[in-house]
Amino acid sequence: MAYQSGINLLRAASLAGALFASALSAHAAEGDKALHDALSESYKSNGVNIAVFNDWPPDEFVENGELKGWSVDMAKAMSERLGVPFKFDPTSFDVIIPGLASKRYDAGFSSFGVTTERLEVLDFIPQRKEGTGYAFLKGKDLKLGEEKDLCGHSVALLTGAWDFQYLTKVSDETCVAGGLKPIELQQFTTQNAAELAVSSGRVEIVAAGSAKLAYLAKQTGKFDMAGFISNAVYNGIGVRKGDPLGPALKGALQAMMDDGSYKAIMANWGVDGAGMLDKAILVTKDDPNP
Repeated sequence: MAYQSGINLLRAASLAGALFASALSAHAAEGDKALHDALSESYKSNGVNIAVFNDWPPDEFVENGELKGWSVDMAKAMSERLGVPFKFDPTSFDVIIPGLASKRYDAGFSSFGVTTERLEVLDFIPQRKEGTGYAFLKGKDLKLGEEKDLCGHSVALLTGAWDFQYLTKVSDETCVAGGLKPIELQQFTTQNAAELAVSSGRVEIVAAGSAKLAYLAKQTGKFDMAGFISNAVYNGIGVRKGDPLGPALKGALQAMMDDGSYKAIMANWGVDGAGMLDKAILVTKDDPNP
């Protein structure tokens, strides 16, 4: 009898939860209509083609054939809010910007660092603020407390990553100009290859987004992190300059911030610490600091 009572209580709780979720969904749908209506007819009819970086955990990555990551979860939530399907294409980072320019893709969920150079061709909807972090094998006697400590060391980076341009400048202006050895920068076509070069001992340090490397260190237990982060910038979603999809994605992100789903997604992936945003913005060449 007690068992049956428990079942009844569970059913009642489930029904109450369903009714509450239904009420929330109805409210959300009402708010999302304006976001949907702001889209171009092409997006309403055909959906949105999304390029997703396939090798950047915990943001966007493919594992056992499945596309995962907090940015992927955010994209799916935005698709629901906008009321149009997002068609995902997991791909390598170096083809995403050309794919946006050629209109093969409409948006890149690729954790783009917002840089002056990229603002020449793209607008951005930042999802967080993040700097370059540095990871190296546990047990290595590397004292990395500031950028100057990178001088004379080898650093692995992803081809096309904004970290390369930044560290080239550090090497020239901090190392060489200060009479120290330059940083030996080595580019790799995948992030996994860059990390493998360090784990195998061929390169001393891997540079990438600080949250990404913190996730790597936690998941593998093989890496230590440097005691500093360089050049914190916005990073997030890229769209073609002037495309109305940009403001629509900004609106969807703001709605998610307002109802707590933005933070919930980040917390689910353990990246709800430093770098979280409290306001959605659209970064453009004409308005680089909104």
